[in-house]
Amino acid sequence: MKLDGKISIITGSGTGLGKAMALEFANAGADVAVCSRNKANIDTVRDEIMALGRRSLAIVTDVCVKDQVDNMVEKVIDEFGRIDILVNNAGTSCNIPILDLTEDVWDLILDTNLKGMFLCTQAVAKHMVEQKYGKIINIASTAALGAIEPGQAAYATSKFGVIGFTKASAREFGPHGINVNAIAPGRILTGIVYTHRTPEQVKKFIEVGKTACILGRLGTPEDIAHLALFLASDDASFINAEIVACNGGRTNLMGR
Repeated sequence: MKLDGKISIITGSGTGLGKAMALEFANAGADVAVCSRNKANIDTVRDEIMALGRRSLAIVTDVCVKDQVDNMVEKVIDEFGRIDILVNNAGTSCNIPILDLTEDVWDLILDTNLKGMFLCTQAVAKHMVEQKYGKIINIASTAALGAIEPGQAAYATSKFGVIGFTKASAREFGPHGINVNAIAPGRILTGIVYTHRTPEQVKKFIEVGKTACILGRLGTPEDIAHLALFLASDDASFINAEIVACNGGRTNLMGR
């Protein structure tokens, strides 16, 4: 199996993309620490992973809080002895025009999507540098490639930051045997689609997504999980500092 015996941490892994990646990694032979702020969700994912015959930890973590991130990493090291893979997936979004966007919402999105990625990377990379090996995968967005809709100012800004941080950390950690890459998903049908939109907005989101995609459909969490598995494996050992789009062929990005 591609990840046989590897130890991984996936943040935001109680639902959606994170859950799909956690189960994909476990099926590929990895032991997986699942982390989010929702205990019930990650306990369920942990149980599913263990049912596959892999080891798992469910660690309640707010990635915006350094002490909680450090505690998460310490628990994984204590239990498994090392960390081979980190997926910075925890994130949040909004659909609020700039003139209506509050400072609190701006801070929440930037803290979760950017600060959280920084804190987790810093805490895990210390161990990866020592072992001269590691795979770090950050979740960006096609919003950071130019597919920006009204109401996405905070979200798009944070995801542009994900790309910048991915390239900067790849430059610093590459000489230590660590690959750092990002995935830029297109429109993926997950729970977050419904969280910040009215039913009419959800319908429009799906319809526009199908129209703007060459394949004529929205993506699934498993589509992203398959790509993450490849980047986490040694099959991708010569891929570094890349932003890999997974969007079915977005027609509004074909000229970039």
